[in-house]
Amino acid sequence: MKYMKLRIVPLILIITILLSTSCSQPEIQIGTEIAIEDDSPTEGGVLNIGCIEPHSFNPLLVNSKSYNDVAKLLFNGLVEYDSTLKPVLVLAENIYKMDGKDEFIVKLKENIRWSDGEPFTSEDVIYTINTIKNSNDSIYKPRVELIDSYKAEDKYNIKIRFKGFAYNIYDHLNFPIVPKHVFQYNPSSVPVGTGLYKVVAYNKLKYMELERNQYSVQQASPYISKIIINFIKDTDSFDTAFQSGQIDLINTTSYDWEKYKESKNVNTYKYISRDFEFILINFKNPVLSDIYIRKALMHGINRTAIIEKYFLGNASIVDTPIRSDSWLFDGDVNKYSYNKAEAQYAINSANFVFNENTRVFQREVDGKIQQLRFKLMTNSENDFRIKAVEDIKMMLEDNGFVIDVEILPFEEMIKKIEKGEYDLALVGANLSPEADLYEFLHSSQISSGKNYGGYSNPRVDLLLEQSLYNLSPEDKYINYIELQRIIKDELPIISLFYKQYALVMRSKVKGEIQVDSENLFRTINNWYLDE
Repeated sequence: MKYMKLRIVPLILIITILLSTSCSQPEIQIGTEIAIEDDSPTEGGVLNIGCIEPHSFNPLLVNSKSYNDVAKLLFNGLVEYDSTLKPVLVLAENIYKMDGKDEFIVKLKENIRWSDGEPFTSEDVIYTINTIKNSNDSIYKPRVELIDSYKAEDKYNIKIRFKGFAYNIYDHLNFPIVPKHVFQYNPSSVPVGTGLYKVVAYNKLKYMELERNQYSVQQASPYISKIIINFIKDTDSFDTAFQSGQIDLINTTSYDWEKYKESKNVNTYKYISRDFEFILINFKNPVLSDIYIRKALMHGINRTAIIEKYFLGNASIVDTPIRSDSWLFDGDVNKYSYNKAEAQYAINSANFVFNENTRVFQREVDGKIQQLRFKLMTNSENDFRIKAVEDIKMMLEDNGFVIDVEILPFEEMIKKIEKGEYDLALVGANLSPEADLYEFLHSSQISSGKNYGGYSNPRVDLLLEQSLYNLSPEDKYINYIELQRIIKDELPIISLFYKQYALVMRSKVKGEIQVDSENLFRTINNWYLDE
């Protein structure tokens, strides 16, 4: 923190004399120095960050959360998501569809340089896509699977053809671009990028030192002049490194960050993650295809109690897959809450009555008896879901349902879901910022996509198709407002919540600190150190 020194001038002597007449008032002496805090940012300082040293510094070949976070300081993509989860062009100047063809032209920004001064061109983009496609396990491989062909038209233009109907073009092009001249012969080369910082020193197994990049595509000069990336042994060692003062921040997903609040020199910044928990509904089951029963299920699950019990309240309850921090969010409060009266009203509206002999709510339709009895399954690898299904079973049975729980290995569960051999399934998904609703809800995806429940609504199909065909942001927002209304009304899935994680930092880090799931260091150019 900077301080300004102020000196009391002789004009205040009269006040001093007046104050001296009262023994109860302290006397202000001429020449006294008063320290006043100045919150204006200061340049310089060293920020220490932890990272597990990757086998390669090429971010396309690394499946390491800690390095992928660090890579945001060094690399940029053609397209990235802003703090409202809206896709924005970064290294791309424009992306447009060619008339009458399933091809797109990606026009690159000109006069961009890598941190070593070499020019950024279409050859780097081609090399990046080749690297992803040729990798067996790149985390970005699913994004390029629909890219059928691609070639550089010239130094700054690339033509890309997608296989069939490619929804969400921007999401498919959301991956870091790496320099061909650096990584093509040695994937373990010290990284060179277009980000806010550049690597100036590397000591294997110990650290990597970053300084401000004068060629940054952001054209910004951060206040913090140096960042030390300390290589940490493993995930479990991050807490020790933070507690000992070796690193200044820690990204935690374990929900025990509350313990850091006991420290006076620590601040916590929570954010909504991509991790969405929900219950799949099999619409082939005639009872579950009844909207009243789906509403009874929604009102019968106490989502607040679940997140308080297992996540210390650190989750964001939603009625749809659209996150509350998204530019597409309708802004409305959640329509559904835990309400036994509403659940019972919905069951009654579906003409179910309690049978004293079977001890189950049932109704007769076309001569067939239908019961409020469902099988709820989840995967055995997830400790939270194994426990949560028992809570959900208890809640729903308290509202008149009979629930049989089935715990299966993930692969076996997926096979059953794909075959439609289930009623309800507690699952999770790591959704892209624009929440791939086309995959989940469009009727064309029932047999070939992720619309496992078999939900179908022609209006939803139309809205999703319009939103994907180069619709203006304004029109897309309007479409998604209607989509959220329909999802709340028809409940194609039972949305539960998005998990929340946190970035815990020492209080010496000040400035405009905004954290989100897409970039922990989004506003780092406005951070500064008060040491």
